[in-house]
Amino acid sequence: MSVESAPFKAGLCDSGEEFLAVPLDLNACLNSHGLYDPLRFVLRLSPEVHRKIEALQVAYAAGKVDFEGLRAHSTYVHETIHWWQHAGSTIGLMLSLSYPAQAHANHGYLKSLLARIGPKKSIRRFVETLDGPGDYPDTPGGLASVIVNNHFDIEFFRRLVFKPDLARDAGKHPYFDSVGHSFQIAYGNVALTLATTLDPSLLVMPDARSWSPAFAALRSEKREGYYWGSPVNIPAIGAHQIFEGQARFGQLQYLHFASGGKLGWEHVRSMGMLKGVYGEAFDRFLHFAELEWPPSIDHPVVALFMLVCDIAINPGAGFPMPLRSFDTFIEDADPGFRFLFLCRTITKQRPDLAGAIRQYSRTEYGEVSEALTAPLFVEHPLAIAAEVTGWTQKSQRIKDLMEEHRTSSYGPVNLPVHLMFSHFLAFSADKFARPEFFCWPGAWMAGERLSDEIETLFGRHEAPFMDKAEDGGIYPRLMPGKDEKAIYDAFQNFYAVNVAYDLTGQWIAQPGPFQYDYRWLSSTGAEADMKNFGARHFEKIYGVHPDNFEIL
Repeated sequence: MSVESAPFKAGLCDSGEEFLAVPLDLNACLNSHGLYDPLRFVLRLSPEVHRKIEALQVAYAAGKVDFEGLRAHSTYVHETIHWWQHAGSTIGLMLSLSYPAQAHANHGYLKSLLARIGPKKSIRRFVETLDGPGDYPDTPGGLASVIVNNHFDIEFFRRLVFKPDLARDAGKHPYFDSVGHSFQIAYGNVALTLATTLDPSLLVMPDARSWSPAFAALRSEKREGYYWGSPVNIPAIGAHQIFEGQARFGQLQYLHFASGGKLGWEHVRSMGMLKGVYGEAFDRFLHFAELEWPPSIDHPVVALFMLVCDIAINPGAGFPMPLRSFDTFIEDADPGFRFLFLCRTITKQRPDLAGAIRQYSRTEYGEVSEALTAPLFVEHPLAIAAEVTGWTQKSQRIKDLMEEHRTSSYGPVNLPVHLMFSHFLAFSADKFARPEFFCWPGAWMAGERLSDEIETLFGRHEAPFMDKAEDGGIYPRLMPGKDEKAIYDAFQNFYAVNVAYDLTGQWIAQPGPFQYDYRWLSSTGAEADMKNFGARHFEKIYGVHPDNFEIL
């Protein structure tokens, strides 16, 4: 099951390649004391922060906590929010599963191409050296063209959503079709990957196969954004700025309340915590919503900003809700456009919302969300959480997945999809019950609102994979009540498939021999062992060892 691109021939051209080379990592601090890597699904902290957090635990027991200890823990809070963004928000889920979708969308085509032409790398090079593109599926060239286009369409989607400012020249790239096409292919293939893995009868999930006629009509009508050669209109802000702004202000609120309200803007600025990307989204929010800089970190304007971020990164159109308005799909799904429209709603219709959030309560979350989403005719974030949570009652397969999540015992087939979507389901259920915590975690994790329930809730949604101070390798987070062997088995299988995704991407798009740069996974592993680890799992999937490929 796939939503493939239309085949076409790309010339030998490097135009527009630069923005594809920019990493999509999320840093917690200007000096990189923390990082969330969305490609490898791992939360990293610097050795210094690891040490300070360990010292903080000792200090808590002794009743003595200094600001440096709190700041170290706030970095962990910041990075955990990044994990929530990628595992718990709908746009984050699309971004996270876009990596598996790139491989799953092309799996059948890759096997067919192998049978037709044998192992050749890269497929992009194979396409670009043909005399003509061929007609899919009658020629190897046409089949290869679909593979390459599928791969790049999803890659463009990630870049357009995450760092749209770098995508201004995307139209010059030889494989770029249009913004709407990239969104269609990415959303469609993620939705179909989820459906084929967890809901093959489409009992609860949207059917992306039904979208093609509507998008084809938009293309033939030359609707802007939906045809080849259409202008590339991008928002002034992307998921990168929104993610970093949401995580930074959650971190600042934690420090403010943990310090008894002593942390003020002067301290924040002196530490450089709002420089660069960390303050961009808030600056844009104030500008677009026509609001003044608030006098304190716990001001309602800050709370409103964090809610706007929350709504912006949780579109419902196409997933988990049906896609009904095709001609507004880009604006409905893109977090940057959503952020802008939410700010304009405040300016033009509800300026009173600037003072509405004072208690960080569920009631405030629900009422202000309704005031922001209703004028835009987009889904309320609680409606999205309720829809996803309800799937466990309608589908035995989804219900079984939640048991896998509870025990960390995942089957080996499509394990990354199982694991990531189970976290999304668990997050959605808890967010529906306590949205105020996930929107304003800093206000609930310190001071008078902190409770055992909140600590349990935070612990339940910590990132499953982290590095260690000793060697920088990735390790699973062991959890009370869960079988240690099951956790390690899930960890091993998750990264075995993750490495296979990487090698698949290399096969399709990267020139030269396969590269086995997997020291990020284990800094103690020998280079030969890392190569064998990756090559072995690649061969299991495709039936051919990477060493047997002809390099074009």
